[in-house]
Amino acid sequence: MTPHLLALIWLSVTPIAPASGPALAVEDTMRTELPLVLVSAPRVTLDEILERISRGERHRDSLITDESFVATFRVVRRNDRSGQAEVLSETVAQVYKKRPDKVRSFVMRRHEASSRDKDKSVEIHFRPDMSEQVVNFAFRPEARRQFKYRILGRDLIGDHLIYRIGFEPKSHLDPSLPLGTVWVDTRDYVIVRQEITYSRSPAPILIKGMDRMVIERERVGEHWVLRRVLIRARTTVPLPHLGREFDVSLQCDQYRVNQGIDDGLFRTAAAR
Repeated sequence: MTPHLLALIWLSVTPIAPASGPALAVEDTMRTELPLVLVSAPRVTLDEILERISRGERHRDSLITDESFVATFRVVRRNDRSGQAEVLSETVAQVYKKRPDKVRSFVMRRHEASSRDKDKSVEIHFRPDMSEQVVNFAFRPEARRQFKYRILGRDLIGDHLIYRIGFEPKSHLDPSLPLGTVWVDTRDYVIVRQEITYSRSPAPILIKGMDRMVIERERVGEHWVLRRVLIRARTTVPLPHLGREFDVSLQCDQYRVNQGIDDGLFRTAAAR
């Protein structure tokens, strides 16, 4: 037996002193491989997805006979230098809507940061219908000729699929048309979130840019309803009390859907 072989045997049986510090255990890892499966079912086309969204939005609208909610409208100024936010005004209103064309809102609370604005009247106006065009404007059938669409991704959440679909104007001649992304819940084919921006300012004389617009819905019982709208804008010149950067937000909560609102509530409003 050679010295080299003896040295090798001695190294293999001699315990090695553990190094100082924490030790990591080496564990066997189970590995599995699944065979590839050829799927022959056709994938849903983009046109079919857009048609399903159109039907899903109409169905969502048709399920709501009446609704009431509390709407909070807030204007926030952002300091140009520090970036700190200051609430300039906040208006809280109770809103009632009933199919086909009844709507009423009244202010419950109002806050103005400046004493000069305390006597100014602030009103929040809502459409009487339930369609929420602020959410689905780019996916209504009549808008298909103005926008082009593409699938950005598919996300599996729980037991259902969420589509992310991007949209942008077919023509860039009209700066009032935005581009953005929507998140579509395929259980109901309803838009649950939307992010919007503009490639150019829709009002360049006053608005330098609209950095972001976010719209979100939430599920109340079996119904999808508007939850939040946030707009962040920059102006070309400082505006009185607003400065150059400000946020406008609308938050809706305390929903009650299909509770049977009495028509007398709206007649009283009309009489006033």
